Amino acid sequence: MSTPKSLAHYLQLLLDERGLRNRLEEARLPEIVRDILGPTVVRRLDTLTFHNGELILRCHSPIWRVELRLRAETIRQTLNEYFGREIVRVVTVL
Repeated sequence: MSTPKSLAHYLQLLLDERGLRNRLEEARLPEIVRDILGPTVVRRLDTLTFHNGELILRCHSPIWRVELRLRAETIRQTLNEYFGREIVRVVTVL
């Protein structure tokens, strides 16, 4: 007799089958970015958007803009590690 599978297992299969996993992860991305950056940095952002693999951080402070540009690759890598695959191709700081 096989071990019963959890509901989460079947939900993951359904998401994969319907091609919805990417959309779900993209919808969660801004929340995850906020957690990774932390409240101090998030308060300095005007907008945070994600489209076609590009994470765009618009920042009103020139000092924080430079800081985020220096950390852009680390932010990209951390997000992709979180999701276990490459979702973010590039981080753009404006």
